[in-house]
Amino acid sequence: MNRLSTGIPGLDRKLEGGYPEGESILITGEPGTGKTILGIQFLYQTCMEGRKCMMIATEETPEKILLHAKLLGFDLEPFLDNNCLSIMRILEMRASYTGISADGMYETGSMHLDDLNNLTQLIADDVEAIVVDNIGTFSIGTELKTFRNKLEMLTYHLSTQKMTALLMMDGTAHELTHKIAEYSTYGTIRLIVKENPYTGKMERFMYIPKMRGTGISLDPMIYEISNEGIRLPVQGKKD
Repeated sequence: MNRLSTGIPGLDRKLEGGYPEGESILITGEPGTGKTILGIQFLYQTCMEGRKCMMIATEETPEKILLHAKLLGFDLEPFLDNNCLSIMRILEMRASYTGISADGMYETGSMHLDDLNNLTQLIADDVEAIVVDNIGTFSIGTELKTFRNKLEMLTYHLSTQKMTALLMMDGTAHELTHKIAEYSTYGTIRLIVKENPYTGKMERFMYIPKMRGTGISLDPMIYEISNEGIRLPVQGKKD
């Protein structure tokens, strides 16, 4: 199985080389756990390899994402300039909707921007890697069965186009949807903040309950967020 590097050496080792190519991976966690940073590091690494990438941001403007990335040492602007990376302005598109339809969905022209299925219309055919941050936005006011069906259609489309995708989902939406998104994706990574029973301190843990085609440990791994992004300590070293 081919893999795409996560941009985090320690995580690459845990995943036997990286994310399975052409598959969708669900990333869940509460605010402050580093979901967006995980996506930024993946995009930076993948763009560095010369692959066409895309980010669909539902909660932040491209300018804020670019600034956040640059402060971490991952300058994405050159990739925008050479068209290796595109960032879809979903937040602004939703904020400037032209009206509200009978079913309560935002509309811009004929597109319902709160409809998960319409994401496929925004993705160019030559994109190889994509980050959607976050799909929890599309679960609001949607029945569980409908949300799962639409998510499965999205992941099927991405898979048939051989696109490797990170689908971020905030912890609240993940719980409210009874973690149903995990059934529709190839793998799941949960980012958790909890007390370390050995140190008595609050720490960040990465837990991988599912990653098909990959020999994974079910033990939670401590990770750190610094001004250089996410790192997994390995044998006493930050990596």
